[in-house]
Amino acid sequence: MMSPLKVLLSIISLFAVLGLIALIYPNDGIHVGDSTLRYPKLTEIFEKQAVGDSLEESGQVDPEEAIREMMEATRRQEFAAFSDSLKFYEDFFQKGRTRFDLPNNDPTWFDRFFLHMELASLDSTVVHVVHYGDSQLEEDRISATIREDLQDEFGGAGPGMMPAIMTVPSQTTSHASTGALSRYILFGPKDEEADHSRYGPLAQLAKLEGEAAITIQRRKERKGQFPHVGGYKTIKLLTNKNARIKAKLNVNQTFAEVVGQNDDGTSKEKRTTKVVDAGEPTVDTYNKLKVFTWKLKDTTSVAKMYLSGNGEIYAIAADGAYGVAVDNVAMRGSSGTIFHRIDTELLAESYKAMNARLVIMEYGGNLVPSINSGNIDWTKKIITRQIQAIQKANPDADILFIGPADMARQKDGQWQTYAGLNMTIKALREVALENGAAYWDMHRVMGGNGAMIKWVNKDPALGFTDHIHFTRRGAAYMGDLFCSALRMHYDYFKFRDRHNISDEKLKDIHKWSSEEQVEKEKNALPERTFLNVKRRTKKAKGGAKK
Repeated sequence: MMSPLKVLLSIISLFAVLGLIALIYPNDGIHVGDSTLRYPKLTEIFEKQAVGDSLEESGQVDPEEAIREMMEATRRQEFAAFSDSLKFYEDFFQKGRTRFDLPNNDPTWFDRFFLHMELASLDSTVVHVVHYGDSQLEEDRISATIREDLQDEFGGAGPGMMPAIMTVPSQTTSHASTGALSRYILFGPKDEEADHSRYGPLAQLAKLEGEAAITIQRRKERKGQFPHVGGYKTIKLLTNKNARIKAKLNVNQTFAEVVGQNDDGTSKEKRTTKVVDAGEPTVDTYNKLKVFTWKLKDTTSVAKMYLSGNGEIYAIAADGAYGVAVDNVAMRGSSGTIFHRIDTELLAESYKAMNARLVIMEYGGNLVPSINSGNIDWTKKIITRQIQAIQKANPDADILFIGPADMARQKDGQWQTYAGLNMTIKALREVALENGAAYWDMHRVMGGNGAMIKWVNKDPALGFTDHIHFTRRGAAYMGDLFCSALRMHYDYFKFRDRHNISDEKLKDIHKWSSEEQVEKEKNALPERTFLNVKRRTKKAKGGAKK
């Protein structure tokens, strides 16, 4: 057995021999036939490796680069999940038949309105949606469906604003007025107009000269159909600032009295309804407007207002304690070309007093029969003026324009869509979008030309035989379609809020989705096709150089 010293000397001798070979071995190696034998130089053996080379050759990864890659992978995974959900919404916003046309194609256009409605319950305030329109809205049609849907989601009760004198009955609320009241409207014959422009938010007023009484109550026969329209908790009266009016409000209040015990041990109650005085209202005064407000202790579905004195009454409102109110403002025969004639300051103060955050303008049907290429520019100018008049009075509200539905008339014994309908719709959409308002196309929603003929022939019918107006069932269906489209935007709003998707992050997701789509399309190309594309690209570049 060799001693440790001999082993050490042997190893040193071996390294000495190898070192000597390395010194005398030719730099270009020894050539043997077609092969070359090489031997490493000492400088190559003992040369220090660079740090980067060491990490790379040893399989190690830069920690900062690893973190960046991990974050990018997480980002890609998150964006992929969001992108699929966002695509579901955005496909509807771009292609859905019931979609809204929005300024700059911005699907976040409704965000401000949704935020106001969500804050209403927190702030104990009422947000008003003022729904203007022509005879399609009479009887509280369409508006009632929208109201129920919004109040079901965001809270609220009551029919909202109503005139002191209502000439067309509502399907949701019974309204009666007696006494010394005279009605003036801006959307009717000249002899029914006032001698001034103080019309308030309903484009009409009632002049009080003496004593009068106004009663509003929920229609009992439709209690199941419109559950939110009753249950008033806030009553308002809008008059001119200089009105000398005394106002008293009586409401029906239900009292419960324990009269015994039921078989199961619970208290047996007897309920009685009594008429009680609602007490003194608070009064808020503006430059041109005076607002009487009663905050009721208990909910009621019957309210009777007694008035005496002299003044102008612009509206009576019955709302809940908080939430949303939808005001049905039907103007038979109107094309909505009257708003610029309403006193701007009074209108602005009325919108402010009622906290109006969305104004819906549903017009166009009365323009269609007379529209032609010769007056289309005038039509665009007059509608532009109306939108801008409302914007001036209420810059904090959003405006949504609803265009006319399909309309038909008989020609040569056949029902045909009006020739000027599509021209009218195109003009109204352009005007709305150019002025920052959204547009909802009822004609497209129904199915386009000829749709009203189908709606009339349905069983039960959705359209009247005049082939212009909806039946109650048809109006409710149209309201449902509107609410479904609006709910898509609200769900989109909640999705982004839930996942903290800011506008900037939304842009990043869209950019990522576009890049991913391009990459998928590139990878989906057959190899030969992709090579041909590369060859054509190179050839084009070569030709450009020449």
